[in-house]
Amino acid sequence: MLKVLIADDEHKICQLIEKLVDWETLDMKVVAVAENGIEALEMIRKYSPDIAITDIRMPGYDGLELIQLAKEHNSRMEFIIISGYRHFEYAQTAIRYGVSDYILKPIKKEELQETLKRLGEKLRARRAQLTYEERVQMTLKSDSEVLRRAFLSDILSRRNKARLLEPLEKLNREFHYGFRPGDFCIAILKIDGHVSSDGREWQFMEEKVRSAAARLLEDCVWEQELAVAGSGFYFLLNFQQGQKTRVRKQLKGLMDEIRVQGGILQDIMVTMSVGSVFCSPAGLDASLKNARMLMEERLVAGTGKLLEGEFSRGASFADSELFADFNTRMLQALETLDEFQVREVMTQLKGQMLSMTGITGHDMLQMTREVCNLYLFFMKNNRIPVEEDFLEHYNAGTDSCASGGELFDYMIRQITGSYARAAQLKRQDENRPIRVAKRYVEEHYGELLTLEQVSMEAELSPAYLSTLFKKNTGMTFLEYLSKVRMEEAKKLLKGTNRTVADICAQVGYSDVRYFTKSFTKYSGLKPNEYRKLYS
Repeated sequence: MLKVLIADDEHKICQLIEKLVDWETLDMKVVAVAENGIEALEMIRKYSPDIAITDIRMPGYDGLELIQLAKEHNSRMEFIIISGYRHFEYAQTAIRYGVSDYILKPIKKEELQETLKRLGEKLRARRAQLTYEERVQMTLKSDSEVLRRAFLSDILSRRNKARLLEPLEKLNREFHYGFRPGDFCIAILKIDGHVSSDGREWQFMEEKVRSAAARLLEDCVWEQELAVAGSGFYFLLNFQQGQKTRVRKQLKGLMDEIRVQGGILQDIMVTMSVGSVFCSPAGLDASLKNARMLMEERLVAGTGKLLEGEFSRGASFADSELFADFNTRMLQALETLDEFQVREVMTQLKGQMLSMTGITGHDMLQMTREVCNLYLFFMKNNRIPVEEDFLEHYNAGTDSCASGGELFDYMIRQITGSYARAAQLKRQDENRPIRVAKRYVEEHYGELLTLEQVSMEAELSPAYLSTLFKKNTGMTFLEYLSKVRMEEAKKLLKGTNRTVADICAQVGYSDVRYFTKSFTKYSGLKPNEYRKLYS
């Protein structure tokens, strides 16, 4: 069954095309629908459709750009262009791009059905003509790309590090590289800004990075592989010894070009870090660590720079006097269950850290992680539940912080938000006995009730329940019981014709005179007067 992609920025057109065609009869299936060029290219890479039906003009990439980029992914893919009369000249140009056919709007069912039928026959005939050698080559190319990506992915996740000690010949043979004796390093291109949270804009930027890297690095490196992790592009580079300056220049050019390309998007910041250079793949793990620490330095140095050079770690901030003082103040604030006090202590730490001379981006990240660990330690010790994935979520979020100020603001938001939710739950848990007591009174106010009875239901001693009740409600247990009984008596006096004696008994009083006295004191009126006024 042939796979079909439909791409048009008008949702109704996409729906129309889907409904017009009897796909089952044509032995075809619509695998994806896209409403802009970036999304369409993403779907092409994901589903590898045989046929794409696309509008000539769409946001992101127009039809002609989409064809060009898709053909790089799969040169055998067929395109049907949908064009309005005013775009007829684009349709003519599209034919020169290798488009199979174009259809003018409004779309006619018979024309579309016939075009698809003809294309289906063409594709099936082409598949039948593939030689055994062509099929083998296609499989090998796909396997090669998977193996190359897996090798770099293992480096980034620091798995199978012993593999980096193996001879070049073995690595080339097993992972389809063409490494040569020379220099090796890892470089990182980091994109900060809202693009990292927008899938379509990120796809656009990823395409620009891949295209520019292939073009700019082709003549100065022997081997390059690219992997995306978070909002960073990681490059594995192998080049001739003595070419470091030239490679650095091309990487700087790549960063500058991506910054310009990203200018069409708002608030895009681009930074490049180049890890230490080693004479064999065995040094790639150290190069990666160096590149990552250099990238952290943008929190202090700012974005838009190419960061390189050796980076030495200082003393642990967890052992510093600054952290010890903060530790004391933070624990005291956490004990209050007051998120504003907690926020104030962390805000003071932010000011101290940002004004500190000689502080590094790594120091800042280390400090914020220690603060998170301190927070989690306190909450665990006090048996206050927090989100199980708090630390994992926090560490992932730091990747989007482009400055020290952003980093500390992010830390403060995450901890105060989590703390506020946890404190609220704890307060609710502490109030549970009061809720139980109130509910029991509201269900049994017509009976002879004592504090001892209710305290058994709340699973507290009578004395402690009495203290807790006064603290939470502002009234004693007997005052609350009387209030509930009086409010119910009001309802009965207004809504029924029952005698005062009957109502007195129903709300839990055995003495009518005492009930009348209590009601008069509570409402300012005798029961009969209240009935006359409000019934």
